[in-house]
Amino acid sequence: MKHFENDIQTRLEKVLLKYDLSPVEFSFLHYLYDQYDAQASLLEIKDSLHLSSAAVSRMAVRLEEKDCKPIVRYHSDDNHKEVCLKMTSSGIEHFKETFGVVDQTLNELFSSSEFQNLRKEILNIDTTTKKS
Repeated sequence: MKHFENDIQTRLEKVLLKYDLSPVEFSFLHYLYDQYDAQASLLEIKDSLHLSSAAVSRMAVRLEEKDCKPIVRYHSDDNHKEVCLKMTSSGIEHFKETFGVVDQTLNELFSSSEFQNLRKEILNIDTTTKKS
């Protein structure tokens, strides 16, 4: 199982590299994309992704500096101290394109005979354990 997990991680890193994103940056954009109006506060992102405030802030800076400018930072109208992020239209398009390739890659990996055999082994172990 660990071998397969490492293969998934390696393949995703390679795919995302072509889109100038790390897996964590992709997750960051995925979270933003899933929010109403593709925006959220840094605090919401921190809590949802289980990252430190410093990590979220550093990641926001890295994303703001990317060529496609996927996000912009602004202050909330309700609380001027609250920092929020919003995906730009170019960021949304970049994410959609990247998501399609990531989804295709994951589908290939999970439909592979290697994964299907591993799945059968795990399910067999589970049923064997329950009978004892």
